[in-house]
Amino acid sequence: MFAFFILFLLINSLKSCPLTDNYLSRCHCGILTNGDSYIKCEEKTLNQIPTFKRSFPYDELILSNNNITSLLRTSFDNIKTIKRINLENNSLTFIDNDLLRLLGNYLEELILTGDNHINSLEFLIRYPLNNLRILKLNQFDLSEINFEKIFSNMTKLEIIYLRSCQIKQIPNLSNIQILDLENNHISNAINLKNSYIHLNLAQNFISSISLENNSQLKTLNLTQNLLTSFNFSMLNENLTDLNLNYNRLLSIDLNNLPKNLLSLSINNNLLKQIKFSKQDSLSSLDLSYNQIKSIEKNLLFEKLNYLNLENNPLECNCHLEWLKNLILFQNKFNASTWTCLSRKSYTTFLSSNFQCLTKLSLPKINLFNISYVKIASDNGLFIQWSIIDDSNILNSIQISIAEPFYLSPKFHSNQTEIFLSNQIQLNKKYHICLILLHKYARDKYCREFFTDKLIIIPMSNEIILEKTTNRNSMEFNYDINIYMLLIGSCIGGLITFILIFLCCYLCFQIHKFNLKKKNETNLSYYSRNINSHYRPYHSHSTTTCPYHNENLSNSTDSSQIDTSLSTTNLKHIYQTIDNQDYTSFKRENQLFDLWNESIRQKR
Repeated sequence: MFAFFILFLLINSLKSCPLTDNYLSRCHCGILTNGDSYIKCEEKTLNQIPTFKRSFPYDELILSNNNITSLLRTSFDNIKTIKRINLENNSLTFIDNDLLRLLGNYLEELILTGDNHINSLEFLIRYPLNNLRILKLNQFDLSEINFEKIFSNMTKLEIIYLRSCQIKQIPNLSNIQILDLENNHISNAINLKNSYIHLNLAQNFISSISLENNSQLKTLNLTQNLLTSFNFSMLNENLTDLNLNYNRLLSIDLNNLPKNLLSLSINNNLLKQIKFSKQDSLSSLDLSYNQIKSIEKNLLFEKLNYLNLENNPLECNCHLEWLKNLILFQNKFNASTWTCLSRKSYTTFLSSNFQCLTKLSLPKINLFNISYVKIASDNGLFIQWSIIDDSNILNSIQISIAEPFYLSPKFHSNQTEIFLSNQIQLNKKYHICLILLHKYARDKYCREFFTDKLIIIPMSNEIILEKTTNRNSMEFNYDINIYMLLIGSCIGGLITFILIFLCCYLCFQIHKFNLKKKNETNLSYYSRNINSHYRPYHSHSTTTCPYHNENLSNSTDSSQIDTSLSTTNLKHIYQTIDNQDYTSFKRENQLFDLWNESIRQKR
């Protein structure tokens, strides 16, 4: 029965749709299951408000995502009982101030999108809007608007969206439950005194925030601001959702989280250190895209239903093994995209070994004394040192002087003193370094010393003397490995040169052999062609020389026959040619020149 009733209402609404005929193909009327009637037009099909042929009570007009630019005085005259008007994403350039003169007692929700140039809200205050509950304005220029005055007479207004409206300060509005000021110009420190249930201040320039009266606040969105710190203690206990993404937070203390907080998102910050507290209510925690290396074990993570640590340089050692065990045991978190930083390369979180390396103690200088002394007849520097090497990794020791440059040979790690003589002058400053050579690095400890006091010390066999008389020898006191490397490089270069020369020689010989073989093949082919075309003996009676005008065989013209040429003479001619080594002739003309010469001799 109810279905038939809905069908009846639907058919009745189609018959009573107030649109003119030219809009029926782009728009339609309908009724929702809750009984609300609506008029909806397809996207990108309208350039103006449709024409309504008669007044009819409809609840909602949906004209979003079209190309409407102007709202005239009479745009809504024939639907004056409309409750909700949606003109989102239309880039309005003009709104008549008398637009809503007939809608004051019915209009509950108004959604408009401008072109960033409409800077007046006169159309909202010229006529009272007693029932307006929801107002959403996008892309207006409201930088100079007094919102307290504009909204003072709208007693039922509860939800305000003022996105991308160039607002510079947060308005002090009362009785507002939801305030959305996303993507505006609110900057610096703000002190919010009014209480809202849902507050969205994302995409602004807020550097700090203070909430004095926020007992009703449940959701707070501060995404994409300039926050460097955040005090969780100022939040009330009723807050359930907090978003601090895309800020500049360096560290946070979660010891003062609200007791009823369910979701906390702090991704895309600069967090390196986080202090956690036991929080039973928190179920979602997003810490992705930060600089977190390690996390202390806390019961908080056992209560979570969602945890994201993606794109953090986690140090997956023994201190973080508890988190891996928790993930494998509870199987609630998706850690497939988590990574660990190990030796400047990234590995997946679950594939890391979570082992701690034994802490290595590097050698340290305990004592480093320098004195300008005279031993026997030599003046020089008497250097004493003491080294702590608990891990026993020290290999050798060296002494260096900056000017004049001197680098001593390598001393044994047990040596503790040395005397440098002959090049040290009185009243001069020296830069002296003690170099510790061990397995992992070269550590250098340096001091500035001024030779202003000379101390005379008796000669002792325990003092090691190091002569520095020849400056050239000091400058070229290099390690033997350098010479070995130089000799090896020379030998390698010589071998490379020999191999290249050998390859070139072989290529030349191969080319020479191929050229010789080609010439022999051409000569043999030419000889075969001559033998096959010009044989010296003929068995048939008719003999004709192809390159001579005389016919030597039987001819019908007896006047042209040379009687002196008998069969014997012809044979003699052929034999004369045959006796020649005609294979040596390079051209065919030479062979037949010999033929002609033989004939002339016989004649």
